[in-house]
Amino acid sequence: MTLALGNVGAFLCALNLYVLHYDQIVLASEIEGVSGWFSAQSSLVFLWVELATAASTTAATAYAYAYAEDTESAFVWSVGGISMDWSMKKAIRIGAMVQACAVVGAWTPAVVALRGAGECAPVARYGNAMGVVVAIITCFKFMPQVVSSMENKGSGSLSYVTYGVDCCAGVVALLQKLFVTKERVSTWVPPLLLHSMEAYVLGMNYFYDRIKMREARERRERDSEAGGEYGSDDERAQSERLIARANRSGDPASRRASSPPIATSEKRSWSQILDVFL
Repeated sequence: MTLALGNVGAFLCALNLYVLHYDQIVLASEIEGVSGWFSAQSSLVFLWVELATAASTTAATAYAYAYAEDTESAFVWSVGGISMDWSMKKAIRIGAMVQACAVVGAWTPAVVALRGAGECAPVARYGNAMGVVVAIITCFKFMPQVVSSMENKGSGSLSYVTYGVDCCAGVVALLQKLFVTKERVSTWVPPLLLHSMEAYVLGMNYFYDRIKMREARERRERDSEAGGEYGSDDERAQSERLIARANRSGDPASRRASSPPIATSEKRSWSQILDVFL
């Protein structure tokens, strides 16, 4: 569902920029020479960025379909006496068709109207409306991560690096939209919401992870004095992951707490090893 919302949101965000920058697109197409065309792209940079994002999310959907396990009865619904029993791959195919219909249905009237009018002004409200829709989609797309972080009270498999870099890049892009290309509100509000939610999740997870690290250190010290192992396998794996992450951040207290290593008869899976680095 998150990927599906991301697909539709990316294409609608590109539509928002296409409509509001249509006058610049027309002017760029009228400039003769390659150098002149490139000189006109400074105001269209975010349109190309969103089109690239839409292409990448579409490729991710194809990748997910190729490697998805075709589980039987992955989605079973019963609405109004009509029962639906879909396998995983069938659900992905139907979802892709629904997404395509939504995107084509949103783009078609805008393209037709712009071709007829020849300028942005008559269709500007439609473009702004698409920006509002993207803002709503962004909230729904990111809400599962917010709920998961609140329920788990920690980062789990969330990558601090990925979210941190994305937030920093979002701030830079936001400043450029505000002060360089001077985008309209409907263009920069959706990414502002997205990166604000990312920052909120990062802060919340960091708060809970610090609490878990402190509790893990206390258990380690208490159980090492008693000469026994602490906690369940899951608790040990989680605390080791958090302490390893703290070591990379240069926390001396965590570095002391992480030695000596805990003896365990179970080998870590690749997912646990990769999780340490994420």
